[in-house]
Amino acid sequence: MKKRENGTGTLLSKKLLKKNIMKQLRFYYTIILLTTLSFFFACNNGNRQVKFDKNKWNDQADPLFPSVYRSKMLTDLTTNYKLKGLKYSELIELLGIPDSKDSSSLSYKIVVDYKHDIDPVYTKDLDFTFSKDSIITSFQINEWKK
Repeated sequence: MKKRENGTGTLLSKKLLKKNIMKQLRFYYTIILLTTLSFFFACNNGNRQVKFDKNKWNDQADPLFPSVYRSKMLTDLTTNYKLKGLKYSELIELLGIPDSKDSSSLSYKIVVDYKHDIDPVYTKDLDFTFSKDSIITSFQINEWKK
């Protein structure tokens, strides 16, 4: 009889061991899943697009760097606003004073990244051209990488 009890006891302890291992595996899978999802959402949150807002567009803490909101607003601005065909004065009213201008074009800095260099290693600009009548004829996004 003792052998049967030991056999049954061993069988029960194996089942309990298997059950504990399965619980631990579920726990670890849950932790891995939550960590992965958290990482995914944290990474995507920094690139989240926002609606264009003139005040945020022009909010510059440092004159050497464009507003941190510009890159997040660029898609909304270029897809939901009729920029081509605007008068020069209307564009200035919408976006503020450009970062650079010549006789037939103007430009707004979107991103300037220096990394650890004295010179920029990456830039993104929103460039406009306008006619002699001061009507915006085209715009494009230009990126440069060192």
